[in-house]
Amino acid sequence: MADVYVAAAPGEEDKARGLADALKALGFDAEAGAPKENDVKQLTDSAKAVLLIWSRAANSAPWFMALSMLAFDRKKLVSAEAESGATPGPFQTAPRIDLAVRDRTQFKARFQALIVELDKLAPTKGEEKAMPDALSKARAALLKPIVPPKGSQARKVGIFMAAVVALFAVGFGAGRVIQAVRAGDFSLAPPRAEASTTSAPVEAQAPARITMAELERQPWREVVARIDADAGESIQDGARRGDALDQTLACLAHLGGAEGFLPSPVSAREQCDAAAAQNSAAGLYFSWVLHREAPHAELGEAEARARLLRAAELGWTPALIDYGQLLGPGQQAEAGRLFLAAAEKNDPRGQFAYARWLRDSPAGPRDPAAAIPYLDRAARAGQLDAAHMLATLYRDGIGAERNATRARALYEQAARGGHSAAMFNLADMLRTGSEQDRARAIALYRDLACMSDERQIQPMAAARLRALQESAACR
Repeated sequence: MADVYVAAAPGEEDKARGLADALKALGFDAEAGAPKENDVKQLTDSAKAVLLIWSRAANSAPWFMALSMLAFDRKKLVSAEAESGATPGPFQTAPRIDLAVRDRTQFKARFQALIVELDKLAPTKGEEKAMPDALSKARAALLKPIVPPKGSQARKVGIFMAAVVALFAVGFGAGRVIQAVRAGDFSLAPPRAEASTTSAPVEAQAPARITMAELERQPWREVVARIDADAGESIQDGARRGDALDQTLACLAHLGGAEGFLPSPVSAREQCDAAAAQNSAAGLYFSWVLHREAPHAELGEAEARARLLRAAELGWTPALIDYGQLLGPGQQAEAGRLFLAAAEKNDPRGQFAYARWLRDSPAGPRDPAAAIPYLDRAARAGQLDAAHMLATLYRDGIGAERNATRARALYEQAARGGHSAAMFNLADMLRTGSEQDRARAIALYRDLACMSDERQIQPMAAARLRALQESAACR
């Protein structure tokens, strides 16, 4: 099986073949085709990257949508748009390149961006002199006429797209998605009530399943808080059957003492061990979390760190960040690469880590201006450290023009989240202002002066209060 598999809508196979030929010219191990439905899972597991060419007709084939969902779930999906905006919403967080441009210069830039994304998943040693030939083949392929869906196909497309998303969200595989849609077992419309004097018994709904994507994005304690008795029973059943996701969730449930789970680091380790043994990125990463949170779980430093590295190699976003933070002074270039990979996944913590690397690392440019766009995106997503750092840059005019209003707003945002450094800096900005500002500053200083765990900021806040002839009344 080739490293890069290229697929397009039925009737548009020439686009896929042409794009695969372009990638081969650059040294990629690429092939194009239309797999049989039974081969979709094996193909997705074998390929390093799945490149799908999206058009309005692209989701008219069951195998195509199953392939796209499996590739997305395994973080192997790269989308190339033959029509602008044709990528369905659920897949738009994966790398997506709009190639529906006729201008040669724009097409070259976007095709090169596509190569960058593919190279992250399937590295190749291509030659620069092959680029003109590759561009010519790719452009010729993408300019071939697009065949729109026939008849009522558009409705079928919408129904199938909804079916795929819904069924995969509750853990169905590709085969069951295809079978359900073909058999007509999936419907977007709610069942109509029948006029009758008796009502049929209502089946209890299965507990909402925590998905791998949520596990990758949400703090683990928030995940544990979602596990109630029904979800816990489902997780325990899945863990006993050997489901790696449920084993990981059981690990966290034991660690956090979720309902129905004994708070036990040893039981947590057993579940994380089982998930990690299946090379589950989540199980590998949360083994590291378990080691940090519960050292008495008897998971050694070397093993925990090795699992963290493997999770990072599998592209698990929190692992990219945590492993990058472990790297020493001589490995800062690699740390920057890991932080950038997390930032490109639109992860706010990764964006902050990469921004700090851009500003401070000796292996980076040490350019605050380059860090600002990443800090801005992370701050808008609610990342408190990013809001604080961005506020300081605007306050001091570093990397951007001095903007006290913007700085104050950002400090306020982080302070509302309990960020102690932002609270202190905001109070310093307010203490010489209006009476209202001064009162707000005193309240912030008092809160900080009573934070016994803030050994550096606490005495500074107490000193500010004395200078203002105020005091704190800590309970």
